[in-house]
Amino acid sequence: MALDVRREQLLDAGVGLFAARPYEDVSIDEIAEACNVSRGLLYHYFRGKRDYYVASIDHAADRLREVDPDPALPPTEQLRVGLDRYFATVEEHPEAYAALRRAAAADVEIGEIVEAQRRAFADRVLAGMPGTSGTDASDLVVLTARAWIGSVEAAGLELLEGQRVERGALVRVLADSLVAGMLAAVQADPSVDLPPQIAAFVGASGVADAFAAAVRESETATGAGTA
Repeated sequence: MALDVRREQLLDAGVGLFAARPYEDVSIDEIAEACNVSRGLLYHYFRGKRDYYVASIDHAADRLREVDPDPALPPTEQLRVGLDRYFATVEEHPEAYAALRRAAAADVEIGEIVEAQRRAFADRVLAGMPGTSGTDASDLVVLTARAWIGSVEAAGLELLEGQRVERGALVRVLADSLVAGMLAAVQADPSVDLPPQIAAFVGASGVADAFAAAVRESETATGAGTA
């Protein structure tokens, strides 16, 4: 068998193993048995258990990176398409997602793999937001994007745990929440140079205050209608 094909098969098995059990609980003999190879062949491809583990987690991350939508689409459509593909990938590769998200937070090398994926995700988010740039975005805008990414990752894990929600509805909610959060961030950050149309849409008071004002106006209108 071609070396790259055999190596990918070994990594596929590793993703399944480390999605189900912590690194410390899996022995090299169990790995060889799960891969249906000898220990000697396993060591031919990897220097040891640690090397195999890191490669498996990186392999899981690779599976989840291929979600970029067509850049020719409008930004909001790119966002929805990207989210839909993201959750489709979670459903198609649940073991890869579980292995990546549940990797030990204290593990520096694994943390770098996870962090690289999050940075790439944040860059894609910022690239689609008017008035921001992945290279020049302010700290507040970047932090807002990262916080939203955390909610997307949490939603993916909830789906794996059996939460039954319609994917299209989840995509709409998360897309709207990102737009609202980013509008709030750029409104609060004077360093962001917003296009005039978007600045007028956001207004001076902010998203939450604009919502509260609309609620008060609705309640006033309802009260007047029943008086």
